[in-house]
Amino acid sequence: MVSLELLFDDLTEARIWDEWRVLQELGVSSMGAHTSASNRPHLSLLVRSGVAPVDAAGLNAGAGAGAAAESEPDAVTVHPPLVSAQVRRASGRLPLAVTLGAPLLFRHGGRAVLARSVLPTSGLLDLHAEVHALSETVSAASDLPHTTPGNWTPHVTLARRLKLADLERALSALELEPIEAQATELRLWDARIGTSHQLA
Repeated sequence: MVSLELLFDDLTEARIWDEWRVLQELGVSSMGAHTSASNRPHLSLLVRSGVAPVDAAGLNAGAGAGAAAESEPDAVTVHPPLVSAQVRRASGRLPLAVTLGAPLLFRHGGRAVLARSVLPTSGLLDLHAEVHALSETVSAASDLPHTTPGNWTPHVTLARRLKLADLERALSALELEPIEAQATELRLWDARIGTSHQLA
């Protein structure tokens, strides 16, 4: 599974980390429990499965000065259409103002993903559509349906496996005032090998 994600300005990232910590202190599911350096608040634009990884030498050679890897460069494998110059050009829309709003719940059994909604402005929807258009290949058929244009619910995850029994406590503890944020960076995350690479 690989994904293209937006990262946020420092203040917004710190506020989301504070919300993760609140959930951790409650003893409930929280994204803050993941200690990897690559674990950062983000907004997924595209999630694709079933793609063939390739060597990353070309990626690092083509990256701009601001596209330093967050992990060892020789450990990164990528899917070429997701790191093409065209996809990088989509980052010319950044920074992009976004608003993080009310909580969202995606239920699965007795648990749920708890997230912050993100207001789907025309600017954000245009960026999302452009990233998908520039990433289109045969393997685009393996994009997770809920991330494709027309089916996308933009959000920032706070907890992945929150027990429904803990939901009331979690929402009572969180102060989910709107956050006026800036999406400032585009990165590729490769969940297969646990590496990320800043594209812009």
